[in-house]
Amino acid sequence: MTAQSEGPGSLRLADIVTVTVNPAIDVYVRTEALQPGELHRVDEQILVPGGKGVNVSRALEAMGRESRSLGFAGGSRGRWLASSLPGWAQWIPIAGETRLNLKVMEGNGRLTELNGPSPHIEPESWALLSDRVLEVLRPGTWLVIAGNLPEGCPVDGYRAWTEAAVQKGARVVLDSSGDALRFALEARPHVVKPNRQELSEWAGAPVLDTVDVVREAQRMAQYAACVVVSLGAEGAIAVTQEGVWRVRVPSVKVVSPVGAGDSLVAGMVHALSSGLAVPDALAFASAAATCKVALPPGAFPSLAQIAAIEQQIEIEVWRDVLWPSS
Repeated sequence: MTAQSEGPGSLRLADIVTVTVNPAIDVYVRTEALQPGELHRVDEQILVPGGKGVNVSRALEAMGRESRSLGFAGGSRGRWLASSLPGWAQWIPIAGETRLNLKVMEGNGRLTELNGPSPHIEPESWALLSDRVLEVLRPGTWLVIAGNLPEGCPVDGYRAWTEAAVQKGARVVLDSSGDALRFALEARPHVVKPNRQELSEWAGAPVLDTVDVVREAQRMAQYAACVVVSLGAEGAIAVTQEGVWRVRVPSVKVVSPVGAGDSLVAGMVHALSSGLAVPDALAFASAAATCKVALPPGAFPSLAQIAAIEQQIEIEVWRDVLWPSS
């Protein structure tokens, strides 16, 4: 979508805005086999901009969809991050260094992740980013709030953004965990995308099978119009007040699983904002996530690649599902 006008602070008003409070530089190295305590000669080293919201915007870009990305960046790493992304990414400077994550890929497909510490966020920086988020909201905007909250951020910060967005007629897509997720749910986001572990944490009990997933997702759906639970190679489940759908995805060779969940989010936003119904959006988004794991680090699937996988997606409609009373 082409921007329609200039907003405050010379920000183009986009129909999709992503926010990444805790971006990163992801460093991928490849070695045949990881041996603790041993010296390794790596076959490959790749640096890519990372962070959930950044990945969502990059996935949307690969789909041919424009978005605006907002977030924090600090130090020399933050300067690299800013220089590595196009003009759709805008950054609030912080005093600390943007985090660095190390991803070790082995010949057997195993991935070991070593995520660096997050920088401390000062109240002044949080206020600046909050102002920037509020500036770009308008009726019809899709606001994607993704990732965790670093130290210094208000624990209910995502709730405040969600409340403001809902009041302005925007639709919020939330992909977070812990207290940040719990508080933000109180403000009624439009779409929430937990994985199995995040859903278990929110529920306060293990989510062991598909019935557990549906039950807890239904409870969460009392706070959101649509809950999408990503299940990795097992596909995904979507729950709304109108129904429950499960998609099964084809088996593909996994090159890198990093960014698959973000591609799922991007796919849901792209599809729902284009007018697709939830089950069709879930199929498209699941195809996008499946494509992503088969691509090298930093690459995101095109619409043509997604369409090829989408033909292999199976959609199941769950019937006679009881909704929880509380």
